[in-house]
Amino acid sequence: MKLLGSIGLVALLVAFGTTTVHAQSLKIKQREEAQDIELAKDALETKASCGIDIPIKFNWKDAPEEEIQANSPEGLCDEALHAVRRVCEDPTGKGAVKEKVKSISCGFGPERAMNFKDGALDYTIDFKSSNDADFAYEFLQNHL
Repeated sequence: MKLLGSIGLVALLVAFGTTTVHAQSLKIKQREEAQDIELAKDALETKASCGIDIPIKFNWKDAPEEEIQANSPEGLCDEALHAVRRVCEDPTGKGAVKEKVKSISCGFGPERAMNFKDGALDYTIDFKSSNDADFAYEFLQNHL
């Protein structure tokens, strides 16, 4: 019976150790929270420019931890939001955003991309691209 209890304890420790190996560090969680707060401020600016309350969020899945620490994901996401605000400068563009864009998310991937489907605008940050606002603006001009 003692052996069975020891095996159970070892299995529990191994299982717990396995799950904590892939857990985020406190430092990364705090960085993500700080970036979420800054993105919320950008969302308010977008709301003011476009006259609509569009849910805007990060999709932290696949976010490279070293890039999160070294760069500003919020600043890169705001490049896409800047493009949305730029579209809203024009009455026709503002109407298109109000009518078609229902949510915006910024995620992470190996290359920059933007997709628009069923009202969801998804921007993929790659941390190495340039002219992100122009890229996003061009995309919006062609897909709204």
